Amino acid sequence: MILLRSPDAAFFPEHWDFPGGKLEPAEDPKKGIEREVSEETKLRIDAREVLGTYDMDLEKDGQSIPHRFAVYSAEVLEGEVKMSHEHTDFRWATKEEILELKIEPYMRLFFEETP
Repeated sequence: MILLRSPDAAFFPEHWDFPGGKLEPAEDPKKGIEREVSEETKLRIDAREVLGTYDMDLEKDGQSIPHRFAVYSAEVLEGEVKMSHEHTDFRWATKEEILELKIEPYMRLFFEETP
């Protein structure tokens, strides 16, 4: 699994996270994750199935903002990782390695529920 880290992340700076982001209006979720992964890593992927979805309210500037996180399985079709300006680090890691890292809360929930 590929992880990215950003010191300037809006909610969890310096936490490792999967590539991802916001959907464009009326964008198909699978196309959205393929676009986001490409924008953030330059990898071209084929998003397969949703492995889990997580709804959380995140606090910013005293306001609670609802978020939905979806974790997809995917196959890398081509490319070499070239990070966008948004991130400072990337790494490939196993589930066991990821659980030892400082990760976003939804990821911990995902791995607790996934064998």
